[in-house]
Parts: sequence; structure tokens; C-alpha cells
Amino acid sequence: MSETMTSAQVRKSFIQFFESKGHLFVRSSPVVPHDDPTLMFTNAGMNQFKAIFLGDNPKGWKRVCNSQKCLRVSGKHNDLDVVGRDNYHHTFFEMLGNWSFGDYYKKEAISWAWELLTEVWKLPKERLFATVYKEDDEAWQIWKEVSGLPDDRIMRFDEHSNFWEMGDTGPCGPCSEIHYDRGDLATQAETFKDPIKGVNGENDRYIEIWNNVFMQYERLSSGELVPLKAKNVDTGMGFERICAILQGKTSNYDTDVFTPIIQKVAELSGVPYKDGADGTPHRVIADHLRALSFAIADGALPSNEGRGYVLRRILRRASRFARLLGQNKPFVCRLVSVLADTMGEAFPEIRERQDFVASVIQSEEESFIRTLDSGLERFAALSEGLAKGEKISGDKVFLLYDTYGFPPDLTGILAEEKGLLIDEEGYEKCMEEQKARARANMKQGINTMGTEGWTAYSDASTHFVGYEQSSCETKIVRFREDKGVLNIVLENSPFYAEMGGQVGDKGTLVSGGLEIAVFDTVKVNDTAICRGKVIKGEANKETMSALFFATVDDARRSDIRKNHSATHLLQAALRQVLGTHVQQQGSFVSNELLRFDFSHFNAMTAEEIQKVEDLVNAKVMECLPVHTDVMDVDAAKASGAMALFGEKYGDKVRVVKMGGAEEFSKELCGGLHVQNTGNIGLVKIISESSVSSGVRRIEAVSGRGALALLRAGTEILSALRERLRCKDADLLARIGQTFEKTQSLEKSLQSVRLELATLAAKELLQGAVNVCGVKLYVREMAEPEDKFKDLLDGVQNNIEADSVIVLANKGDGSGSIAVMVGKNVQAKGIKAGDLVRDLAKACGGKGGGRPDRAQAGTREPEKISAAISNANNWIREKIGG
Repeated sequence: MSETMTSAQVRKSFIQFFESKGHLFVRSSPVVPHDDPTLMFTNAGMNQFKAIFLGDNPKGWKRVCNSQKCLRVSGKHNDLDVVGRDNYHHTFFEMLGNWSFGDYYKKEAISWAWELLTEVWKLPKERLFATVYKEDDEAWQIWKEVSGLPDDRIMRFDEHSNFWEMGDTGPCGPCSEIHYDRGDLATQAETFKDPIKGVNGENDRYIEIWNNVFMQYERLSSGELVPLKAKNVDTGMGFERICAILQGKTSNYDTDVFTPIIQKVAELSGVPYKDGADGTPHRVIADHLRALSFAIADGALPSNEGRGYVLRRILRRASRFARLLGQNKPFVCRLVSVLADTMGEAFPEIRERQDFVASVIQSEEESFIRTLDSGLERFAALSEGLAKGEKISGDKVFLLYDTYGFPPDLTGILAEEKGLLIDEEGYEKCMEEQKARARANMKQGINTMGTEGWTAYSDASTHFVGYEQSSCETKIVRFREDKGVLNIVLENSPFYAEMGGQVGDKGTLVSGGLEIAVFDTVKVNDTAICRGKVIKGEANKETMSALFFATVDDARRSDIRKNHSATHLLQAALRQVLGTHVQQQGSFVSNELLRFDFSHFNAMTAEEIQKVEDLVNAKVMECLPVHTDVMDVDAAKASGAMALFGEKYGDKVRVVKMGGAEEFSKELCGGLHVQNTGNIGLVKIISESSVSSGVRRIEAVSGRGALALLRAGTEILSALRERLRCKDADLLARIGQTFEKTQSLEKSLQSVRLELATLAAKELLQGAVNVCGVKLYVREMAEPEDKFKDLLDGVQNNIEADSVIVLANKGDGSGSIAVMVGKNVQAKGIKAGDLVRDLAKACGGKGGGRPDRAQAGTREPEKISAAISNANNWIREKIGG
């Protein structure tokens, strides 16, 4: 076994080995699956090949291999909180894989795996074990013939370990895993069959390194398994794990995949790296740096929902561990350059986007550092008044984390220091509810992974003709009805499927007496699907097999073309006005508006926005020609065409150029565009705003949308001119005068209300009760909410230094309690927030506030009288009288 192979050599040798077996190397798809709405992140090597497993294989691939970037942050074996605490759990990892699409099968897959491991990489056979599905006699026999392993080291397991399924339904099949023994061979015989200590057990000794999935079935919703038309092979080998074995390491973190980052963490922090718990911060930061950097480079950004929420959680966990190393300033961002140096050759995107990735992480870290500081104050407030042994409620722990980004493990540590407990069960319940909301925010895709429910007429792939035509004759490849909605795959289609930010087309499908309204066209796993409803006739197996005439809503498409071309002009203009650091971070193009997200760390000034808009419209009025060329992706990039980072491009791409000899815009784009920029008509920017750290957003309209906006503005001006009875030139001055007059009247009204409230307060504050030297006023009333609020302001103006005032207001089904405390009484330890909180508990309410003034609400107003009657006893207990 070689102990000198670098991780780069391991990756390269795997790819070269399978290329020698006739496999085509396919680059890793982005870790952010832009073309698969069913996934939050790419979590397996097979994700980008989903459509091929169903037979939709327009490129005719038979054998491919790659190293796929993956991100897993959920699931029982991928708990984020475990990462960095053991030797092999990660958020980001690489999956080496080889695939057969209806070509070779079990014998070749097993033989080649064994050849690579034992003949190329020279792994000792006595440390290898094979596992097969308990009923897969074929795989067992192949292993016996190929490897010569003893019978008891070709182990059979049930469906929990050796039968792979994508979900409840869809392609599935038995799998054969390869495990490596990292322990003492002298104890192998007595341990490898143990369900816990042995192969497939929960231990660090017998490590699964490779899984060969033999997809030969489809599971129907009834649970029945039916054979697939073509048998496929899907394999995956953990890159980090095999590197550890080949480099003779017991921990993935000790390989050169991680050591350059860990060494830099130690160097910058001044804290040496150690094995065990002391090295957990170094390992967490190294792992999370990889996940964050590749996700951001591929187009995801930290935010408060969906995948952005996951990234923010990962980043804050990394920042939290950086603080344990004594780092109170942005730290993780300083490590991006090391990652770019070590992985930039295999994944150029991390090197190309290095500065942007570091900037985003730095901005997020700065925000979280402020959050941590304020979180300490918030923790102090919520734990105040709790006795030792009491629990901090789970919803409060979750509030600190979800709203303020304060990590629950830190809350637990602080609680322990004060002798308090946290309601972990309540927190987990809140966390699960949040996860459910995050999942709901993800766009729900259409399940195309399986044949169940589909009526299929052929295996043809869709040929898109929409670049040249808005209508054509076509046949249906397959269709399925889901709750009254028809999902249709066409042989030839003029309908553009939602992709690259451009919305899908609408239109009609007509055949004889059957008419279907297409209300959307989507792409799922590279399959274009028209979604429609029958508006005339009946859709069944016979009528859907006929020849159809497909027609796109051309007026709508024309507006989409204008807005899409406008985004290209907008990006070019932004780069001229703001600088070449501007890169597209996403877009949305519909018939109504366009939205363009771009990298820039400052809000644009009004002058900059005007310059961009003027430049775009200047190019519109120049009527620049728009040309589209189809060329090799590498040649396209070499020619200077702008590409969207994180986008997965094929070998051939469309390059859209605007301008003649002096090109104003040149981008890789598969969308629809105008023939001449003059067709756009006019572009009007509506807004410029922040999306997240380092990313800004412009919304704009063009063509008919811009005209409608201008018309609406003109109508508003006309209405104002008529109402204020002045000329256009005098409108601003007249509006200013009206505004100043209104403000003056509001101030006068507020002054009168306060005077009346002060008079009412003086009458109210009569007959105080002396409690341990404190003047206590307890009053109960039933006033409208606005009048009660005014009264509180009046009381605040009249409170004496040695007074405590408790006012209760009852309403219909609700009530409130307000407490005000004078300065001298505050000095005795009486705080308004503490008092109102305890009084409110007695009537089922909650509240809080400042030491001098606080308020609480309740839904049980009938209990208020009894609750406030305890104010004198509460004060007596506090003062000790």
C-alpha cells in the first residue's frame, strides 16, 4: 500500500483508471443544484444523472466517472453537531464515482473496484471485506470469483444495509459495499462478525469505503418491485476516507485534504492543534470552511431561509469555535486562500471566486460577532430571576438561536455556569418546526424518478425548437395526471422550461377535440415538463397518443425576451459604472419584471443608479444587433463570455452577444432574447436593495412594463396636481408645505393629549399605601387602549422618586398591567420589569421592560384584580420589611 500518495494524486488516479476502462470524465456539478428543485444541496454523485436513470439520455452517455462535490447537513449519520468531534463526519465531502447507464453491470463494477483497490492502490486484501444484499447470490458469486476472499468475508446483510432506495418509490436495487479494517489483524477474527464492533457496525475500525449500487428495480407505491428496462450501476467512494487509508492515517483530518487548513488555523490563532477534544475547534473550522466556500462559490448565500439558513448556521458554528480559540475578529474568511491553493486545480471555481467568497464570509462573521456580544446581554436578561435548578424554556433558547443567532450549546454552557438547566426537548421541538418551515420554503419539484403513474409512448428525449419557432407539431412522449394537473413530456417542444432565471412558457396543446392549456413549463432533472389542464375534451391514453399542435403565448414570450435581454445590458452597465468585481449572483426574468442580483458591498447611490439606467437605455436606443453562437464551453469562456458561477454548462453552449465590432455584452445564456436591443423599447429601474452580505438586487421593467409604470406615475401626478390645485413645477413645494402643516397639527394634538393625561394622572395618584417606606399606588380601570397609553405617559410625568405605581386595564377578553418605579425605589432593588413579570404570571400573562417602566399583557382579564393585589407583598419580600 502506498503511503505517499497525495490527495490530488488519489483523485487523479481514480479518474485515469476509469478513463482507461472507457469512461468519460464529467466535471462535478455545483453543490447548489440550480436545475433540481427537489434538492437543497447536491448530496450524492448521482444527482446530476437522475434523468439518465429514467432513460432520458440525449447525449447517449454509457459510462462516466467523476469526483462530485457534496454537502450533507441532515440525516442520522450527518448531524452537524457531530462534525469535528470524530474522525470521519463532514458537512462537505467529495464522492468519487463511476456509472454505467444500461451498459456494464455487476461483474465489471465489482472486478474494477477490486482491481483499483488491490492492484493499483495496493491495499492489503486481508483488510478488505465485501458485503452484498442477503438475496443477491449473483453478486456474492462474482465477489468469490474475482477476489478469492474467504466465504465468511463476503457478508450478507438485509435491506437496511445493502439495498439502496432513493425514496419510497422510484429506482432501487441491491448494493455491494467494500469495507476496510483499520484495526489489529490479530483481533479481526473475533470482531468482524460482531453487529456493533464488526463490519457494518457503529465503530471506527471497519470503515465503509465504496458502495456499488445495482439499480435493477423500480419500487411502486404498492411496495412491489418491477424490473427496470435498463440496468444501471451507480457507485460512490468517500474521497476523504480513502485518502486517510492510503496515507496511513486514522483520521480524515490528518490527511493533506485538511492539514494545510488546520495548520493555518493553528498559525493564525496561536493555538497548536492537538488530537481529541482540544482539536475540535480546528477540525470544525477546517470542515465548515470547505462547505461554506464551495456553496458560496456555486451561488448560494447565507440568509434566513432555505439553504441560506443552513449556510448561516454552518458559518456561525465555525465562528463560534473560532471564538473558543480566542478570535474575536473575523477569522474564517482568512482561510479561504489556503483552500483555494489546495483545491483550486481540481475545482477552479474556488480559485476564481476566492475574493468574493472571503468577502461574504467576512461580512457574515462581523455580523455574528456583534450578535454574540448582544446575545450575552439577552441571555443575562432571560435568566435573571431564575433560581438554581430552574429551566430556561426551550422557546427562549430557540429564540436566542433563530432570531439572534446565539448558539444553543453556548446557551447551555452559560446556563450551567449559573446553575440553570435548559429545556432541550422544547428547543428540539422548536428546531424541528423551523426545519419543516425551511423545507416548505424549498420549491417542490415534480417526481420524475420512476415510471409509476406515467403513460409512456416512447423513450425519446425532448427536442427544444423554441429558439426558432413559437409553434410546432409534436407528439407526447409520456404524461401523468396529478390532482387534475397534466404533466406532459413532448417529443418536440416550443415551450421554454424554466431555467437560468427565466420563467417557463405558457400556451396551448391542441389535437382534434382535445385542448390543453399549458400554464407552466418546468425542468426537473434535465427533463422538460409542460404542466397543463384540460379545457376542452378528455385526456386519456388514446387521445394523448395523437399528433398535437403546440403554441406558445407569443405576446407573453415577447415581454420575457425584452426583460431577459435587459438583464444582459444591465450587467454590462453595472460593470462599467461600479467596476469589474460585479458578477451575477442570480436573476429572475418574467413577462412582468426582471430582477438581477450582483456582487457589490455598498448600496448604490442615486447617481450610480441613474448612470446605469442611462447607459442601458443608450444601448437600447443604439439598436445594437443581438447575435447567438453555439460553441464549445471552453472556447466560449476563452473568448471573454461571462458565465454564471455555479451553473452547470454542457460541452456546447449558447453565447449571446449584443453589439457589433465593439461588443457591449457577451454572456453564456440558454434563454430567449430580442433580435435587436431597440426591441426592448425602454428600461426603468424600480429599486435597488440588499439581498445578503455582499449581494445587491436591482428590480426593473422594460417594454410594456416600463410604459405602464410611466403611465401610472403620470396619473398620480395628475391626481396630485388636481387635489393641491397647483402646477407641476409647484407640486414638491406644495406637498412639503402640507406635510409641515400636518406635523405641526400632530405635535399640537399630542401636547394637548399629554396635558389631559397629566391632569387625569394627578387625580389618579391619590391615597398611596405605605409599604416599607415605599408609596404604592394600585389602580384598576377599563379604558380604551389608546387612552390607557396616554394615561401611562401622564403618570410617568408625575411619578415621585419613592413611589411604585401599578395600573391595570381590563378589556374584552384581554387586559394589561403597567408598572412604574421611582429612582429611589430602584436603588433598593425594585425593578419594574421584575414586578410586572411576576404579577403577570398570576393572571396567565407575559411581559417585561425597563427598570423604571414595564408592561405585560394577558388573555385572562378576570384574574387581574387578584394578581395586582399581591404588589404590596412582593415589595415587602424584596425590601425585607
